[in-house]
Amino acid sequence: MTCRTAALWALLAAALPHPASAAPIRLREVRQSLFASCFPTDREGWMVGELGRILRTTDGGETWDRQEAGTKRPFLAIGCVDTRTAWVAGKEGIVYGTTDAGATWTQAKTGSNRHIFSLQFANRERGHGVGDFGTMIHTEDAGQHWTVSQVPPDVQLPESALDTGVDPGDVNLYGTAFGDPDHLWVVGEFGTIMASDDGGRTLHQQRGPVETTLFGVFFADARRGWAVGIDSVILHTEDGGTTWAAQQSPIAQRLLYDVAVRGNQGWLVGSAGTILKSGDAGASWTVEPLPIELAANWIRSISLGPGGLGLAVGAEGLVFRVEGPALRRLGVEARRPS
Repeated sequence: MTCRTAALWALLAAALPHPASAAPIRLREVRQSLFASCFPTDREGWMVGELGRILRTTDGGETWDRQEAGTKRPFLAIGCVDTRTAWVAGKEGIVYGTTDAGATWTQAKTGSNRHIFSLQFANRERGHGVGDFGTMIHTEDAGQHWTVSQVPPDVQLPESALDTGVDPGDVNLYGTAFGDPDHLWVVGEFGTIMASDDGGRTLHQQRGPVETTLFGVFFADARRGWAVGIDSVILHTEDGGTTWAAQQSPIAQRLLYDVAVRGNQGWLVGSAGTILKSGDAGASWTVEPLPIELAANWIRSISLGPGGLGLAVGAEGLVFRVEGPALRRLGVEARRPS
């Protein structure tokens, strides 16, 4: 198995409205891996994962309702518009949307069957998703219609990619983020960074200082952003990606999967129980200590609401509540000994 195939599958193991029939569920009952979460407010949000899991909370993660979209395929991404409108996506290109807080989920036909690893909405109408083999999906009408596109052929890959026979159309894309409705960034294999000034309809390449895979990207606005990836790479820009610089990581040889910054507080999550935090608006990062028994668990996603509260989720139902500068594991008191 090649390194790029291993990275791809690490994230996987890493038409008609379907009634969600929400039912309360305790976190100790969630043993499936969770891949993504989103919080349009500090108290209301969703998290998704294996076996088509969709879980919704209205009290900041203290209690959860399980919703059903009608599939057992894993959901790898979620994008929230507001407390009633959200989109989930995942394996083999599945995409479902809700406009009634998850009471019903409707499947969208995007025209692609490629895995979708990240899906973000800038507003109710405009959304952009990215996935394997350079695949991107885009909507400008609230998900009624979708267009499918590939990495532009003028994107130049490093020699390390060309030596393996990979061209731009083969590059796996793992992360996408809006800085505002018109400015979008996409990251992926071989240090690929692309940006858009028209909301994702067209993209152009930006140059970063690394050639390693980037898994996550976040922009606080149209100028300040971060991208993270293999080998504990943390990249930062203050000019919308015209220039990217590497930040010092306090921990080495980890896969960093996701990043989020709200105000002065920032969080990074990754493999081997890795959580980094910032108290200076993402200018520097320190290790957040976790119990040694979590060292074998990866943490895939971090999502913060507008007030800086949110969730980090990961392997085997691992859930952390982010409370400003503090972190609290949810459901641990109810878990049975293994």
